[in-house]
Amino acid sequence: MKSLGVLCIGGLQTHQENHAAGFNADSRSHIVAVADVAEIDDRRRDLNVRLAAQYDVPYIEGIEEALALPEVDIVSMCADVEFRHNVAIACARAGKILFLDKPLASKAVLAESMVEAVAESGVVSQMYSFVNTPWAKAAKECVDSGRLGRLLSVHADILFAKGPGGTAGNNGPRIETDEPEQFTFVESKREFFDLGVYPIGLCLWLAADVPVEVSAVTGNYFFEQHERNDTEDFGAVSMSFNNGVVATAVGGRIGWNSHPAGGPHRITVVGEQGTERFDAWEPRIEIYSTAEPPKLPEPHPQDPMGMWRSTQQAAGIPKKTTYVPLADETRWYPDDIEAFLDCLEQGREPVMSAARALGPSKVISAAYRSAASGKPEFV
Repeated sequence: MKSLGVLCIGGLQTHQENHAAGFNADSRSHIVAVADVAEIDDRRRDLNVRLAAQYDVPYIEGIEEALALPEVDIVSMCADVEFRHNVAIACARAGKILFLDKPLASKAVLAESMVEAVAESGVVSQMYSFVNTPWAKAAKECVDSGRLGRLLSVHADILFAKGPGGTAGNNGPRIETDEPEQFTFVESKREFFDLGVYPIGLCLWLAADVPVEVSAVTGNYFFEQHERNDTEDFGAVSMSFNNGVVATAVGGRIGWNSHPAGGPHRITVVGEQGTERFDAWEPRIEIYSTAEPPKLPEPHPQDPMGMWRSTQQAAGIPKKTTYVPLADETRWYPDDIEAFLDCLEQGREPVMSAARALGPSKVISAAYRSAASGKPEFV
């Protein structure tokens, strides 16, 4: 396979930091340009320009001009959520292979229009997810092997331990919005939207079905920044499937000191003949000593939650020392990109194609409605 040219939409302080590194490291692909929509602010523009400089490629403002570059084969798409669906549709209609940030769009109806455009164009697509991590693949092998008998239920936790926790006030239960409109903030995210997509996607993949009804709650338990921006730092959803499986998914952000590694990342599978758990940090060695434990430094002013690799390094956030996993968690991003390029090379459909990634977007939209109404909602 020839080396495919990658257009990166979005720059530093997005997941593009990791996606671009993965494409650049693989001999089957190379970065040709960075681009974004014209409506971005000066801060986002500067971050995009800096990523372009990192790979010594041009920065282009305006999607149509960038898509017209003859050397572009793949678009790695990390546009801000508010622009994401329109950008993805334009890329699909231009016939470009799509590697998509998650979730697909801000709401299910927009994700549906994106998936329709991808289907009409016939381009290959993949949304970044955790389905290609070793622990998730082990859970899938367990389900597919039948060793637990008929699948009864799945539970997945994905909580990121980043940022200085314990700053949230005691303001009572969160009042949720049934259709959130704003998602992009410097100091916080809608964490159930941004991180809940991981465990929801895992549950749908393992259940091999789409839920018909969900019940959800969201909350503000850990961070003052999320309260200030009216963005949840935690969410949980229960899902009922047509095939009789019940699943629960928990997603959110907890304090850096709340977990010995990057936060709880685990799947529990329950069948008629037994239960198995799959943990991102197992197998591991645990180290305890009298040495001074690492401490979280002062937050980076452009990234108080320590979300991004570039700002983590600039702020001097140390590596935690208690858990030493025997598997390399730094491989999760490149493994997903390698799996994507493998599909392109071998003519296979990616596991988390845009069509399959529509399911998590539908669940998230229904979950927000449920959290706002306090009642179950149909997907």
